[in-house]
Amino acid sequence: MRGRADWLIRWFSLLLAGLLFSLTLSTDALAPMPYLIINQGLFLTVVAFLLLPAADSISHLLVNTSAAVTAQIILSQLSIAGAVPLTLLFQICVIILCLSLFLWSLTQLLTTVSNGKLQARKPILISAVFITSAPCWLGPLVDIYQPGVTATNAIISITPLTHFSVAASYDYLRTEWFYQNTPFGSLPFVYPDLVSTTAAYLLLVLVLQTLRWQLIRQNKFTRLNLNF
Repeated sequence: MRGRADWLIRWFSLLLAGLLFSLTLSTDALAPMPYLIINQGLFLTVVAFLLLPAADSISHLLVNTSAAVTAQIILSQLSIAGAVPLTLLFQICVIILCLSLFLWSLTQLLTTVSNGKLQARKPILISAVFITSAPCWLGPLVDIYQPGVTATNAIISITPLTHFSVAASYDYLRTEWFYQNTPFGSLPFVYPDLVSTTAAYLLLVLVLQTLRWQLIRQNKFTRLNLNF
């Protein structure tokens, strides 16, 4: 009973945080709708990753993964920041689902590797934020070294900000702020498509879960041998 109450409290906290964030979006008259959806999708993914209990089983993984998607769908029906087109909402939810699966799977793997001794969620979240902001902090290096098209595409493709922007059909690197403060907008590049991005996420999740399953199996085999 206590466990269920904990889940409900955390779900309510997630929805409340999303609602408060949506209220701040409605006051931003300068940002276009796709950019607001990107911000909300990233925010809900991070909040769900922080607030929800550790996912120590497949069922918990699925619940945690779907949490931000559910919150996004609920909040999109409130029309706080304007009506969200169904196509964009679906695509954003796909990226939320994929990114959440990846973050939780990575957390599960690191926790398994450390036998539960490592609090993996905070370093993973910090790393995710660091990678998400890559177009900003990599700007000076790109100015200096002038990478080719392949290297530029690779840099742009690794950040979740790009993945959400692709889902929202929004060319964020050529918007005014990014164009003035980062060099990417003036370089030739191609965004990854939604299908390849989704496939890459799911492949990474499959690899992480396979490694975790093998570690769990190996640990059980080792303990069984020790008992004999």
